[in-house]
Amino acid sequence: MLAERQGDEILTLTADTMDDCREELKRMYGSAYEIVDRKNSLKKSGLFGLSKKPVTKVWYVVNRRAEKAALAASDEESQRLIKEEIIRRTTGGKSPSDIQISEINAKIDELAQAVQKLPRASSEEKIESIARMEELLEDNEFTKEFISNISSRLKKEFSIDDLNDFSKVERQVVDWIGESIEVARPKHQRFPRVIVIVGPTGVGKTTTIGKLAAQNVMRRKKNPDQPPIPITLITIDRTRIGAEDQLKTLGEVMDLRVQKAENAEDLKTIFDSVKADNGIIYIDTSGYSPNDSENIAKLKSALNVDGLRPEIYLAVSADKKAKDLRNIMQNYEPFGYSSVIVTKCDETTALGNVISVLNEKRKAVCYWTDGQVISRNIQKAGVVDFLIRLSGFTIDRIHIEEKFGDGEN
Repeated sequence: MLAERQGDEILTLTADTMDDCREELKRMYGSAYEIVDRKNSLKKSGLFGLSKKPVTKVWYVVNRRAEKAALAASDEESQRLIKEEIIRRTTGGKSPSDIQISEINAKIDELAQAVQKLPRASSEEKIESIARMEELLEDNEFTKEFISNISSRLKKEFSIDDLNDFSKVERQVVDWIGESIEVARPKHQRFPRVIVIVGPTGVGKTTTIGKLAAQNVMRRKKNPDQPPIPITLITIDRTRIGAEDQLKTLGEVMDLRVQKAENAEDLKTIFDSVKADNGIIYIDTSGYSPNDSENIAKLKSALNVDGLRPEIYLAVSADKKAKDLRNIMQNYEPFGYSSVIVTKCDETTALGNVISVLNEKRKAVCYWTDGQVISRNIQKAGVVDFLIRLSGFTIDRIHIEEKFGDGEN
C-alpha cells in the first residue's frame, strides 16, 4: 500500500481494493477519517510490466480532534491494562486487599507523574537526514527562513526512502541553493559608460573601483590592436581621509585620469569634459551608515546629473550578519542599484548569509572580490563560485559545472 501527503489537508491512499483502503485507514486512524473521493484504475505488474491489475485510490481527510480523542481513550485503556498486570504480578494472581490496591494505585500514579515529566517525541519529529541538513546549513550561516524553506521542500518532495539517502538529499539541496542565486546578466555597453559604486563605510568601494579599472586596462594590453578605451576615475568621497589620495595612487599606477567632485555641479562639469571620449567613468562615493538616511539622500542628489545615466552597484561585505545585510540593501534601495558586488569574501568561511539575503531581497550578484591585489582579486560572480565554498558539503563539481557553469559569466 502506498500512502502519501498531498497538500495540507487532503491525503491519498492506494490499495488493491476499496475494502483494503478502508481496512488500512481504520488501522491508522480508527474512525477519525472521512473518504471524500475514490478512483479505480489499472496498475502495471508482472514481468516487465506487461500485465495490469486493478487498484483503488482514495482521497480522504482526517478528523484530528477525533483522532486525538481516540488516542487519549487508547492511552486510558493501556493504563488500565498496565494496572491490572502490575496488580497480578504483585499479588501472585491472588485477590488483593484494599490496602494493597491503595498502595499499588499510589505507586502507579507516582510513576505516571514521572513519565509525564519526560520529554515527549513530537508527532512531527525531524527525520535524521533533515536534521543533519539543517545543521549543515546553520554552519554555513544560512538564515532561519532559508533553512525552513529547504526543510519544507524536502518533506514535500522527497519520499521516506529518498530522505534516508543523505547523498541524494545533499545533492538536491546544493542544486536548490544554486537555483536560489541570481547572477546579473552582462549589460549592453553604451558609451560613455558611467559606473557608480555605493555602499556603507569600510566595504572596499575604492579598492573595488581600482580592480574594475585594472580589468579594463589589462584587457586593453591583451588586445593592442583594438582602439583603447579612455578611463576616468572620479571621487566624490568627502568623508574618508585619504580616499582621494588612494584613488590618485591607483590612477598613477595605471596611467588613468583622476578627478575630484565636491558636489553635483562639479560632477557635471567633469562629466561634460570627458563624455565625448566615449570611455568608461568610474565614480567612487562616500560611505555612510545604512541608517544615515540624510547623507544617503544627499549622495543620491549629488549623482543627479543630466545625461549621466549611471550603472549603480551596491557593495556589501561578505562578513556581515544577515540582519545587517538586509538593512544595507533596504536603505540603499533609493539608488535603484542594478546588482550587488560582494566584497571581502576572503575574510569569512561562510557565505550562506549572503546567499540567503540576496535571495530574500530578489537581488542579483555581479562581482565578488577576495583580496587586496588590484590586478586579480575580483571576478564576475558565478553560481559555481558560491557552491564550491559551501563548508561541510560534498560537492559534485562536474554536476554543478554542467548545471550552473555555462553562460553565467
